[in-house]
Amino acid sequence: MSRFALLLFVACISTPAARAQLFTASPCLPHGDYAPALTPNPGSKVTFQCASATPLDLIRAVGFQTRTPIGVALGRDTDALTRAAHPYDLQAVDVQTALSAAIEGTGYSLHDENGVVVLIAGDLAPRQRDLLLHPYSNFGTYTNPGAAHADKMACWGISLTIALRQAARPMSGFMVSCSTSPNDEVFALNLPPSPTTEQIADAIVSQGSHGIWIFKVPASPPPGDPTEEIDLLPYQHYTNRPVIQR
Repeated sequence: MSRFALLLFVACISTPAARAQLFTASPCLPHGDYAPALTPNPGSKVTFQCASATPLDLIRAVGFQTRTPIGVALGRDTDALTRAAHPYDLQAVDVQTALSAAIEGTGYSLHDENGVVVLIAGDLAPRQRDLLLHPYSNFGTYTNPGAAHADKMACWGISLTIALRQAARPMSGFMVSCSTSPNDEVFALNLPPSPTTEQIADAIVSQGSHGIWIFKVPASPPPGDPTEEIDLLPYQHYTNRPVIQR
């Protein structure tokens, strides 16, 4: 197993299946690397030439190539960005043009939230909107009671998922363990008073090498174990080279 292998163990939190569905491998995207080579991209341009890719593949490529912090709020149709594949031929375009191409025909809209480009589904249900905007008076106390702390991006994502599930359906208790690549960036968060789910997610992906957050919440509470989730994809372990599929 490579040193880059990422392992997440979370008791009472069933995230692996959802993560696999959202961040599947694509022949048009780079594989994760412990210390990837980076190329200069001063204009933050996107080149994505791929015969068959999903909108989420293109969104990830935009993030990898430009290091732009991105957020995605999935709506009732959680597969809208992964169901169908399309051919793309984008050459040295800007971030907005590339993301507009990704969400064309999906019902999503683009919003700039303090430097984070957030893609919001047009079919967001009231429950989903409420939880996206839910404020937290004690975020950070779920894993380290009473203390602000520094952590890795994947671990911050787990903490936010716990907080989100507490807001959606309060639980009596939980256990968390987060194990990641040994060179993962560690950072603290500078949050406003009572930050919302979206504000916390924006703060997380704005740190270090930046990343993507995906908000995946059922439109109505499902039976059984909770499935509400904030999925995080750090850019740190991905090259920013253009995608040119020959």
